[in-house]
Amino acid sequence: MYSRTYTFSGHLSDRMIQLPAEYMFQEEAGSGFIPYIEPVGKGKDRFKGYAGWYPNPEVEQAREQIELLQTEYGVELHEEGWPLRFRAVVPEPGIYSVKIQIAGGEEGISKLNLYSGRRNLVRRDIQIAHGEIFTYQYRVHLCDYIPVVGQPPRDDLSVYITATGTIARISEIIIEKSEAPTLFLGGDSIVADYVTQYPYNPLTSGGSWGQHLLQYFNRAAIDNQAHGGMTTNCFRDDGHWEIVSQCIRPGDVFMFQFGHNDQKRRGLAAFTGYSASLRWYVHQVRSKGATPLIVTSLSRIPGQDDQGWYDLLEDHAEACRRVGREWQVPVIDLHEYSFRLFCQMGRNNLKGYFKDQAHTNDYGAMLMAEFIASEIKRQKIEPLCRYMNGFSPLPWVPDESLRPPEQLSPLEQPELPILPTDLPELPYADCIGIKELDGLKEALANGLLDPTLKYFHPYAEMPRGQFAFVFLKAAPYPKRPYQGRYCDLYKYEFDAPNIQALIDGGLIDERTTPGERFRPDDALTGEELLSFIIRHLYREDGRNYSLEDCEMQARSIGLIWEGYGPSKKVNRADCVTALVQMIKLYKIGREN
Repeated sequence: MYSRTYTFSGHLSDRMIQLPAEYMFQEEAGSGFIPYIEPVGKGKDRFKGYAGWYPNPEVEQAREQIELLQTEYGVELHEEGWPLRFRAVVPEPGIYSVKIQIAGGEEGISKLNLYSGRRNLVRRDIQIAHGEIFTYQYRVHLCDYIPVVGQPPRDDLSVYITATGTIARISEIIIEKSEAPTLFLGGDSIVADYVTQYPYNPLTSGGSWGQHLLQYFNRAAIDNQAHGGMTTNCFRDDGHWEIVSQCIRPGDVFMFQFGHNDQKRRGLAAFTGYSASLRWYVHQVRSKGATPLIVTSLSRIPGQDDQGWYDLLEDHAEACRRVGREWQVPVIDLHEYSFRLFCQMGRNNLKGYFKDQAHTNDYGAMLMAEFIASEIKRQKIEPLCRYMNGFSPLPWVPDESLRPPEQLSPLEQPELPILPTDLPELPYADCIGIKELDGLKEALANGLLDPTLKYFHPYAEMPRGQFAFVFLKAAPYPKRPYQGRYCDLYKYEFDAPNIQALIDGGLIDERTTPGERFRPDDALTGEELLSFIIRHLYREDGRNYSLEDCEMQARSIGLIWEGYGPSKKVNRADCVTALVQMIKLYKIGREN
């Protein structure tokens, strides 16, 4: 059976692979400390070889001065906020036991955080007294993962151990092949692993509850296959479920949370397409002899209107509850808990827990992970209960003094994808070599496209409701709660605030909304698209233009695309390319 002991101290073990502080990781050796270098290339996987930590480009000079120290108590780093990272390659995928020992030394260690894998928190606020040795053992599951959407799965047969603190120290590491159950995680960016810059700042670092769950388990491994941008369909179609399906065994658990992106797809409405997908996952997991566990969607920062507080994810949360009752699946109601908590706290107090309107920072992620762990124990959800370690950390209170003075409050940040838009190529497998490729690349660079999807469906029709969502990325009109103008929308669905912004902006031609219906599921036509664009470009004057006037004006400024027809339905590629042109024309108009 595979077993390796790495010791960095003269005090702990006679069985050792003794490595000095200056021993940096090399592929041929298969182990070593990770140097402080920047991952190279756009759209780079910042996990493999870096363990989810990468340098802030503004600290280049300080990086050159960082030095790992060899002491009689182990290898250590005296630079708060910088990660001391060790990487060891193992021979094959599977479950490994990791046992870590850290000596307190002559002065003790007052506060140390320990991470594994892709920045998964193992323990935080570790205190080690003078002369004592901290020992902790946990499990990891190594298998394929998909780091960047549009790329195939890749392997990384590496065990990563990271320590941070005023004194970050590692004394000994024992890695052994093991047997243990695995808790697989599925979902979107609310669950996925995040990278972070160092020096580490928990206030500005994105984090998920999935990334912080390992601290509550030592008799089961956690494998987080969640990824930003996923819907219940994308997680399956883009290959993430296939990885889980190949690895999951009887006795394992699949815990999943979707909803934030499903609600942006009208085909995945809460009680139809979305519920059908939830049932599909339950069936698939049970067919493997494993246990499904549903988590309802984390609330966004709640909105408020004359009826009180609200969150647009309630229907998708209710769909989870119904499927749970129908199929007798445990449900952890994160949405109910987070919504009530956020309303009690008040919007201004929430800024310490969020990155933007939807995504938590590490403080918020910790808070949600703590609730999920407590619910597993309260509901006695098996087999997870028996895998837990009884750890109950103290509350982690946001430190607002860490916020950079130039940073906008999360209350003012729109919901943004967590992946970069400066990818060297489009991530979409169905856009290779198409004639609209250059326009789509510009659309991605302008933030109009979601870089977390594998398929764009360039020649599919653009529904009017989805168009409103994309249009407001190109022309950010202010949003407010829906005021009830059209009878085919209701107040608490995702599209409603977008369409209210179009109403307030005077961007909707009344001829396109007969019978008091916006028609969100109907395909956008050529003349409708031009009407929105011209009304935006010419602001108050343009908003009085008829459909025919808008087409005439669009022709005069070169906005007509190949295959245009007034009543012809617009495909997604032509639509976003036209919006890119709109952005350029609007900028020229502002400059003149």
